[in-house]
Amino acid sequence: MAAKRSKETKKALSYLPHNINAEKAVLGSALISKDALFNVLSSLDENDFYLGKHQIIYRALYNLMEKKIAVDVLTVTEELINLKELDNIGGVPYLQECSDSMVALSNLEFYINIVVNQSVLRTMLTAIREIDKEYLETEIDDVEDFLSMAEGRFKESIERKKISTFKTTREVAAEVKMQIDNIKSNKKDGLLGLGSGFSKIDFYTQGFQKDQMIIVAARPSVGKTALTLNFALKVATNSNVPVAVFSLEMSAESLFMRLIAMESCVSLKKISTGNIEGIEREKVAHAIRKVGDAPIFIDDNAGLKLMDIVTKSTKLKAAHPDLGLIIIDYLGLIQTSSNAKNPDSRQEEVRKISLALKGLARDLKVPVIVVSQLSRDVEKRESKKPMLSDLRDSGSIEQDADVVMLIYREDYYGNGDKDIKTKGGKLTQIQKFELARAQKEKELGEQIPGSASFVELNIAKNRNGQTGRVPLFFYKEYGKFDSPSEEWERAMSEITKDDDE
Repeated sequence: MAAKRSKETKKALSYLPHNINAEKAVLGSALISKDALFNVLSSLDENDFYLGKHQIIYRALYNLMEKKIAVDVLTVTEELINLKELDNIGGVPYLQECSDSMVALSNLEFYINIVVNQSVLRTMLTAIREIDKEYLETEIDDVEDFLSMAEGRFKESIERKKISTFKTTREVAAEVKMQIDNIKSNKKDGLLGLGSGFSKIDFYTQGFQKDQMIIVAARPSVGKTALTLNFALKVATNSNVPVAVFSLEMSAESLFMRLIAMESCVSLKKISTGNIEGIEREKVAHAIRKVGDAPIFIDDNAGLKLMDIVTKSTKLKAAHPDLGLIIIDYLGLIQTSSNAKNPDSRQEEVRKISLALKGLARDLKVPVIVVSQLSRDVEKRESKKPMLSDLRDSGSIEQDADVVMLIYREDYYGNGDKDIKTKGGKLTQIQKFELARAQKEKELGEQIPGSASFVELNIAKNRNGQTGRVPLFFYKEYGKFDSPSEEWERAMSEITKDDDE
């Protein structure tokens, strides 16, 4: 039965779509007109042509252009002789036949589009044939993997559906004016994008923009996952838009418990052990209802591949057009292929991942936050504050990212002794934090609850805005980040000034 079906499928797809006259028209135009030549070579490639002899003629045209030799029937003939292909294309008579098929420059775009569309259709049908063949002839161990592969291969087959063209500034002006008008009417709190829930972060970024790839990086256990979960919860509850979280390291249940602890301000340890009573039980119950109602979608498949993330995000966007944010935790665990013997180096693999995730943000018009680790070079320096060059595995992360946020926690490196100053006699960030905390408690007349760490979030790269450092409080016991009050920042400013003097 399978063999019969395979035979029928091959017969049905044995004819691949093409338009010989359109191919001859574009090649003939390129042979006669310099303007047409530039248009054809910039819009098409060799594989867009169905006939092998048309591919050969295109290759000759391309070679002449690279050599900066004028193109006409004579020079193309000479190039084909050098390539030992003149007889294979039908000799000079066939070149003349193509020349006679030329079209006016004003109509050339129409014929180029025909060639491209036929090429895309051929590629798509070939991809379908290969997928069907693989299904019939290969044992499918994992249906999810097969579907992901098939969807990715199909998507790749139609990527050349559109021909990239220039836009005039008049066209761009109209689009930008409309965009500005929409921003003006929809803008909230002075933001151009999606609010992070932290005013100081939004001050620098103007919110998470629709086509941005944002990197959140730190050393292990500093608070990367916690910060991105804070973003997820605040976006889902404050802006009421769906958020997708791809967790390659933690289960959905573990992430949900963290979200509950964050929302209820009850210790994660107590929640995970069930050791909660009285008012804390009420807080947790309320948090479960609130987080449960939040539009957060979690995928905790530890074996997620790059194409899985792309296809699943695309499906979610189709089901929820208002998808506001995608979070991926974390980059170091993403695989580009199921092939364990992939010859690519890790740097090359990360480059592919980085480019694909940037493309995902642009295609879906959704900000994509990617968690990344910093290299061990941070540990070797006297100053442990991270820099862009500490991004692990590839410089392409820094290059492709629109925003890079680096997390620094001084108490992570054991510099939390309140009685010890630095070598220069200056206070550490921990000491400044504690002094400012004490001053704030004195003003309030009460203790500030919870044991908080001082975190410095360095917005080290911001493609469309300014960079800067954002102070945050991190309550590790329930994974919650908070912004300091204006009074606290003033107190910190006074302490820093006195210390500098």
